[in-house]
Amino acid sequence: MTTRKTNKPAGFVTYAAILISFLFLSSCSELVKNFQEMQKDDTQSRTAQLMRIADSTRQGGDLKSALALYQRAGNLAPKELPPQIAVGNTAYALGLQNQAIKAYERATIIDPASVESHLGYGKSLIALGRPQEAISQFETVITLAPAEYGGYNGLGVALDMLGRHTEAQEQYRKGLKVSPNTLTVYSNLALSLSIEGKFDKALEILSPFLNDPGATARLRQNLALIYGLAGQENKAAEIASRDLDEAGVANNLEFYKRVRALTKRDRANALLSAPKKISETP
Repeated sequence: MTTRKTNKPAGFVTYAAILISFLFLSSCSELVKNFQEMQKDDTQSRTAQLMRIADSTRQGGDLKSALALYQRAGNLAPKELPPQIAVGNTAYALGLQNQAIKAYERATIIDPASVESHLGYGKSLIALGRPQEAISQFETVITLAPAEYGGYNGLGVALDMLGRHTEAQEQYRKGLKVSPNTLTVYSNLALSLSIEGKFDKALEILSPFLNDPGATARLRQNLALIYGLAGQENKAAEIASRDLDEAGVANNLEFYKRVRALTKRDRANALLSAPKKISETP
C-alpha cells in the first residue's frame, strides 16, 4: 500500500492554529463585552426602576422611604446625576441639610454645569446659617442661568443674612427683571426693606398681591408681618386670620410688637430666623 501525500502550503498548520486561536480569543472578547453591556443595561434598568418607585413614594408623602430609595439608586449608579439631585432635594425637604449638602456636592462633581445642583447646595447652606459659603453657589447659578430668577433670589437672601440689605435688594430686583411674576421674590424684597424700617416701600411692593390667585399663606403672613411692624395691627390681624386661628393671630401680634421695638440689627436677626425665604417649596 502506498501512502498518499498531500501538498499543503508551508506553515499551513501553524497558520490554521493561529487563526483558530484568534477566532477563539475574539469570541471570548465579544462575550466579555456583551456581558459587560448586559450588566450596564441591568444597572440602568434597576436604577430607573428605583427612581420611579422613589418618585411615586415621595408623591405619596413618604419622604423618608423615598430618600432611602433614592440613596439606593445613587449607590447603584454613583456617576448618574438624577439620583444625587433627588437625594439632595428630599433630604432638604426633611431638614437633613448636611446630608443634602453632600448629595449636591457629589452632583456638582458629576456635572459642574448643573444649575439645580448648585441652587440646592446654596439653599442648604442658607438653611444651616452659612450665607457666606452660599454666595459662591448662587453666583455660579447666575453665571450658568442668568435668565432665571433663582440665583438672584438666593444671593439676595444670603446678602440679607450678612446685613448687606442694599446689595440684597439689588439682587431681588435683578430677579424680578428676568421673572417679573415671581411672588416669592417680591415677598423677599419687601421683607428686606422691612428690616431697614422702610415699611411704606415694602407695603407698596407686596400689598397689591394680597388677593392674587398665586398668593400663598407665606406671602400673606409676610404681608401681615410688615403691617404689624408698621404699627397697623388691625390690618395685620385681618390678614393673619386668613390662615391662622385666633390663638395664632394673637401670638403673631405679640411677635410683631417685640420685633418693632428692636434695633435694625436685632430686627434683621429676628426676621431672618423666621421660616425660610428662598422658596415656597423644597
